[in-house]
Amino acid sequence: MFNRSFLSVSLAVGIAVATFSCSKTNSSDPAPGATSYVLGVGITSNGSTTNYVVKAKDLMSGTISPVGSGLTLAGYRDYSQGNNTVFAIGGFEEANVDGVTQDASGQLTVSGKATFDRAADDIQQVDNSQMLAMEYPSQTEGNNARWYFVDINSKSITKNLSTPLAPLVVGGENPTYSGMVVRDNKLFVSHVYFSSDFATSNNVDTNYVAVYSYPDIKFEKLITDTRTGPSGAFGTRSGLIKTETGDIYAMSSSNVSNGFSKATKPGGFLRIKNGETTFDPSYFFNTDNLGGKIAHVKYIGNGLVFATISTLKTQTAADRWGDKSLKMAIIDLNNQKITDVKPEGGTVESLIHNGNGARSFPVLVDGTKVYYPITGTDGATFVYQIDVPTAMAKKGAEVRATFVGGIFKVQ
Repeated sequence: MFNRSFLSVSLAVGIAVATFSCSKTNSSDPAPGATSYVLGVGITSNGSTTNYVVKAKDLMSGTISPVGSGLTLAGYRDYSQGNNTVFAIGGFEEANVDGVTQDASGQLTVSGKATFDRAADDIQQVDNSQMLAMEYPSQTEGNNARWYFVDINSKSITKNLSTPLAPLVVGGENPTYSGMVVRDNKLFVSHVYFSSDFATSNNVDTNYVAVYSYPDIKFEKLITDTRTGPSGAFGTRSGLIKTETGDIYAMSSSNVSNGFSKATKPGGFLRIKNGETTFDPSYFFNTDNLGGKIAHVKYIGNGLVFATISTLKTQTAADRWGDKSLKMAIIDLNNQKITDVKPEGGTVESLIHNGNGARSFPVLVDGTKVYYPITGTDGATFVYQIDVPTAMAKKGAEVRATFVGGIFKVQ
């Protein structure tokens, strides 16, 4: 699988090679059994980036800095969570997925790792004890994807499977993973598609979701819908959302700023109702009409989604891969409503920012609060707390890093 990033800070990630180290946490003394916040961050200097995992006791005051504290990680990193483990996903030349936990003394430690043949495209929690990781083949590696079950406690690979990709793309196309969810005995996987050199995005007039049996992961069928383009975007991993009711929503961005070279259909949400394996013809939430093209999403609960949305009125080729000019919003999937996030006493425009490109979306959902880091034009990064019922944002702690790749709450 070709790995690419479209912000300069992301392009540099993975160049630096460091060793693991552990020292006192940056913002609190170790407190055994205490709830802590864990951030995956990167610092870029002289064209190379070092990645860290750092602990904080508070996201709303002071500063959070990895310098002299936390864990230093080798290579490019994205992040996911399983129970109280933060999984640091290696990329480019780094094939390890490291499990970071808080030990009995309150220190962060790498408590285990899973090693893959090549960098995993994603790893997601699928039940109380397991993560599911996957690797897509490059064009020269055939047509089989590999799937790995990873035990959350031991961080070891307990089973791996190989299965052909959905039979859609031939003749030099790159199917690129954009999201997966497990529901009962089915695995749903979304994709976007590019030319062999990634110069153009193709098959943009249809949304394609592959359906596999689970847990044996055998391809069953490809479901399609022509009301939108493909789900998700390059590297964003959030093309599919599963709600508490079992409904699955496919988010189509059709966003040039997130890698599409062209888009022929509006962005929006389609639905696969609980118990069904086809798109629901009665549901289409056209977000172009209400708020713009969505870049990234994180499910909050009760049908609500936290999202960043492009504010570019007209997207051109110069905007491609930029992940730029984003606003924050709360999206109501049930009532098909978008509410822009704004600061207390301020405007939506004051919070417009650029994203991290082809990376996991660094968002923590904690009850009715959402925490999301924004890097301003001056290069300073602050965590913002968004109150979901009011869609109001409050500036919190400063993060002394070039970017934040993940933010989590652990015990």
